[in-house]
Amino acid sequence: MAFRKLVGSYKDYTLSSHIIEKGYLAVDVDTGSLRIGDGVTAGGTAVAGGGGGSGLKFGDTTSSTISISDGGVLNLIGTGGVTATVSGDTLTIDGSGVSGSSSSLGDLTATGSTLSSPSNADLTLNSSGGNVVIEGIRVAGTVISTEDSSSGIEIAGNLIPSQDGVYQLGSSSRRWQTVYLSAETIDLGGATISSDGTGTIEIAATGATLPTGSKVKSGDTTQGIQLQGKTSATANRPIQLVNLYTSDGSTTFTDAQLLAKTGDLELEFNGTVEEVPVFTEAGQSFTLENGSALSTQYTSSITLFQF
Repeated sequence: MAFRKLVGSYKDYTLSSHIIEKGYLAVDVDTGSLRIGDGVTAGGTAVAGGGGGSGLKFGDTTSSTISISDGGVLNLIGTGGVTATVSGDTLTIDGSGVSGSSSSLGDLTATGSTLSSPSNADLTLNSSGGNVVIEGIRVAGTVISTEDSSSGIEIAGNLIPSQDGVYQLGSSSRRWQTVYLSAETIDLGGATISSDGTGTIEIAATGATLPTGSKVKSGDTTQGIQLQGKTSATANRPIQLVNLYTSDGSTTFTDAQLLAKTGDLELEFNGTVEEVPVFTEAGQSFTLENGSALSTQYTSSITLFQF
């Protein structure tokens, strides 16, 4: 490898106050230290060989530039086994060989596999023009998504807002499609909603549709909800639905088997006792054996039941 031998002259100057020309070297004959000039700093910058001549040590400086050729590797070796390697655009700090050691890059400290920032600052990761990916989790601005083919992000713990009654889950324009919850998990302003896993509740502008057999609880008393009729004449009247089962006689069913079936017909019976034997407001008609119609006949006696 070619080199240039530097030959200098003796200068009877005070080195500590002398401005050394940029790129020139000077030797302090009293201490033997080697100084490099930048044309500004009095006394230049101390340069000394280290590690058996395998590297350079810079000291007493507030501004220094080290340049390496393309494809070259710069190794910085500190005391205690901490090393820093610069290769291209990559800086690697390794302190794994030292027990309890840590390495610092600006305000960022790396101890083992832990990165930390000063107690009064945030740890900020920025990717110019791209995203930050951590173990399959992609962070792009305020959007968090999965990097792989997994179906979603799993949270092993409680998801709790930092303030009470401030934040919302979803918005009026971005709603969750389906929410899967366990049986007794909805607490709505202190009121609870629970389920045994069966039945459905449908809510529309016309009202809520409840499963058959729904009840209303008032205090310690639970009462069934009274059904109303299906026709315009009975829509505001309490009625009793009765299933009618028919058979051609070829098959015999027990009572339990019949009740387990869906009725062949569904009749509306009046849910109140009135002095009329036939409840015709449900739109049903009844014909006697002789062919005459059984019609509404008001009577002064009490009607035990109505057709």
